Amino acid sequence: MSLWGNVKSWFGSSESDKAENKIDISEVFVKVCTDNGCGSKPLEQTNATQLFKQWYEGDGSEEDILNSMPSFMAEHPAVNAKLTRFFKR
Repeated sequence: MSLWGNVKSWFGSSESDKAENKIDISEVFVKVCTDNGCGSKPLEQTNATQLFKQWYEGDGSEEDILNSMPSFMAEHPAVNAKLTRFFKR
């Protein structure tokens, strides 16, 4: 590691690390669901937001979350039953 890298590490995370930590997967997930016509009631009934946050391992972009919905719903039948009509392709 370079001297500059050592100095930066002494003062905490870099700006890029801070920007990555600001993404709240729960908020983005709810936004994607809302944008597709799903209200809060089905999300609350199925605990979908918490389940998705535990399940999801992507970059946190809306596009990635939207693309991951079919896999997520396939692994969570109760969520699938409530949300499938909002994410038909």
